[in-house]
Amino acid sequence: MADLEELVYSREVIEFTAVANEYCRICSEGAGSEGVKFLAVQQKLLPLLYYKTLLIRDFDPLLTDPVETFVAEEEWTAVEQSILKMLGEANDYIDVPGPEETPVGGVVSGSIAENMADIFQDLKDFLVAYNIGTSEIMNDALWQCLENFRLSWGRKVVVTIRAIHDAMKNPGLIGTKNRTADGDQEDIDTSDWIITKRMREMRENEDDGL
Repeated sequence: MADLEELVYSREVIEFTAVANEYCRICSEGAGSEGVKFLAVQQKLLPLLYYKTLLIRDFDPLLTDPVETFVAEEEWTAVEQSILKMLGEANDYIDVPGPEETPVGGVVSGSIAENMADIFQDLKDFLVAYNIGTSEIMNDALWQCLENFRLSWGRKVVVTIRAIHDAMKNPGLIGTKNRTADGDQEDIDTSDWIITKRMREMRENEDDGL
């Protein structure tokens, strides 16, 4: 038990938990924020989250049953839609496919908001279990979070950092629409843009593959 508590209350785990909690707080409270400010914070926070995750030593799960998850679809959707609204047209990006993805012409479409909502889900599931559970549950919640990092959300952190970097090159476009001469906003018709057609084709192919 002493070794178990030494792990779950170690400096590395406490610091990781603090960063994860800050990430989830910012994502949950993002509604109403300016997209540029939101991305500027995440541009610093996501690399720190990745780094703090790597500092935790390897260990094994203890329980037979999986740890309970807590983030419902409605909460995931609320976070994703809030971020999407802040980013506007800066949300979508083109990415090189991962090893388990099926490429369409060598690239895949991506969404910063979806990535960040997925990361939020894994981290909040861990945080809730860590805060209310026994040492064994805390251990296994952490193990599952780190396993998901290895398999899924770790790569999403990396590609999202790159996507945010590219979006921040043109901060005036983040969360905004085309402005008319009198200062009003109007929707941009991007239906004929090459990148729009390309991303639409990729999404259709992804849907056909389901």
